[in-house]
Amino acid sequence: MAVAGVVVAAYVFCWLVGLDLGVRPPLPARIQADGLTGLASLLADLTARLAALVSLGALAGHVAFARLPRLLRVAGRAGQVWFVAALLCTVTNPAYVNGLPMGTVMPPANWWTFLLATPSALAWFASALVAMGVVAAAYATRRAGAHAIALGAGVLAQTFVAVTGNVTVGLNHDWATDAAIVGTLALTPVALGAVGAWCAGDPAAVLRYHRVLPLPVLVAAAALAVVTWQQLAGQGVTTQMYGIPVLGLFGVLALLLVSWLVRRFAGEVDAARPARAAASVARDVALFVAWAGFAAAENHIPPPRFLEPQSIQINYLGYEVAVAPTVGRLLGLARPNLLWVVIVVAAIAAYAWGMARVRARGGAWPATRFVAWCAAWLLTLYLAVSGLWEYSTVMYSWHMVVHMTVNMLVPVFAVLGGPLTLIRAASGPDAAPTTPGGIVAAIEENRAWQLLTSPPVAWLGYVAGLFLVYFTPLFPWLMRYHWAHQLMLLFFMMTGYLFFNLIIGHDKTSWEIPHLIKLALVISIMPFHAIFAVGILSAHSLIGADFYETLAMPWMTDLLADQNVAGQWTWILGEVPLFIVMLALAAQWFRSDASDAARLDHAADAGEDDSFDAYNDMLAELARRDAERRR
Repeated sequence: MAVAGVVVAAYVFCWLVGLDLGVRPPLPARIQADGLTGLASLLADLTARLAALVSLGALAGHVAFARLPRLLRVAGRAGQVWFVAALLCTVTNPAYVNGLPMGTVMPPANWWTFLLATPSALAWFASALVAMGVVAAAYATRRAGAHAIALGAGVLAQTFVAVTGNVTVGLNHDWATDAAIVGTLALTPVALGAVGAWCAGDPAAVLRYHRVLPLPVLVAAAALAVVTWQQLAGQGVTTQMYGIPVLGLFGVLALLLVSWLVRRFAGEVDAARPARAAASVARDVALFVAWAGFAAAENHIPPPRFLEPQSIQINYLGYEVAVAPTVGRLLGLARPNLLWVVIVVAAIAAYAWGMARVRARGGAWPATRFVAWCAAWLLTLYLAVSGLWEYSTVMYSWHMVVHMTVNMLVPVFAVLGGPLTLIRAASGPDAAPTTPGGIVAAIEENRAWQLLTSPPVAWLGYVAGLFLVYFTPLFPWLMRYHWAHQLMLLFFMMTGYLFFNLIIGHDKTSWEIPHLIKLALVISIMPFHAIFAVGILSAHSLIGADFYETLAMPWMTDLLADQNVAGQWTWILGEVPLFIVMLALAAQWFRSDASDAARLDHAADAGEDDSFDAYNDMLAELARRDAERRR
């Protein structure tokens, strides 16, 4: 009943906010949408968020807590509502953002135009596609691997919606966007865990949810503080209508921590009292419903940041790069990439925690793998906090330095860390299907995942991705948005990881490739990297011209010369990682042959393998027959 009451309250709150949007004065130099459009956009937004919470929460319960068919039914039904609401948002959201009636956006030709021109509408379209995939996974299969993949896609879809809203505007929007990504990725899995534990009705599930709650909530609070600081633009949080949902969001996080304390000290996770456990997690589910209501409202109320003037650089980047690069500025500390700093800290901390779990189980983990993993992420950290990152956002030459490092050198070190193998080792050999190790195993058994990680697809993604992004209009479009630039880097890092994991990775894949074929795969990509570099060097037109010419950096006088330098960097930096890969592959090949030889010798000495004796007998028989013919 409490959850239902909060759902009603969330709709009433958003209804009142929507009515207020229709009578507020328009922003300077902007068209104001009519009241009906604003109200429809807000209510469709809230409905999509709540339906996604239920659908993905039930799916999370099935994957992480209990294999219950009824959870899949809930996920499928709620997913259908999510799909319809998200699809409706692809009409109402661009209409509201562009200040137009919904009827203007509805015709198919107009709808497609507005969809491509409005990132938030594109995010809702992606959300609708993911919702359709979740429904298909819920009804079409009982395999946990497919459900885990759908769940991950759902979390990413929620993140896409979060980063294409108000946070994309104004000074420091790069930090606000990164903070929105971090906050969403921290809190969304916990929210889904609460719904999943509630649906499962198992005290053990509630206990697992309870254990992980505090840290993500604190991370989300820190991220929300960064977003609020950027959006308020120096204004007081209590003096703006925008402050109402923001204070509501902070209040929800505070109450989640209070609920956690009550559950901890009131014994509400006692296995002997399942009703109390279910009631305690229902309290948190009601809070997450309230969070969805406040988030939908915050996404529609124009913040004070919208009233601040901004330059073209700030519009695209969130900051200005006022001076030309020097060696000191490039190699020294500069404006940090907040998202990558957080990812680095999380990646190294999670790996160290996994090693501790392995050792606590009495196992051992090679220190060299930890060194390789740290090398990958510390290199990423240096890129994230140095001038290389800052100037890579305005100069194509330094962009390619960062790109080639992220696409080639970082994945080479990362795959030598064997993170998936560590997850399985930390979970133990008898890991239950709902543990991290069991979930990873289920994903690896999924046919879609096996296809994605197959040698032809991994090779094609790694090679074709370069040409698809940089030699098409996709590159300047991605560079215009901070979140899209981050997505591009993540894409190149993942394609590099999937390819090099096939070659030298410690994580076992479904594809056992002979070392000779691995060598052929490495050699086969070399000509394409050379062609890509030559394509940049020999180009007579600018790559990403729309972006770089619009930035019009006053100290950048020859964009084509800078592009020529980018081609040189691409050629040079493409060789070093491949040399490391060849060395690692040669070492693994030698160890594999030595191990096979030692195993065969041991088997022969122990009498377990008579192939050598059989070979000698065959030679003796051939010699005897030859002697008989000569007689």
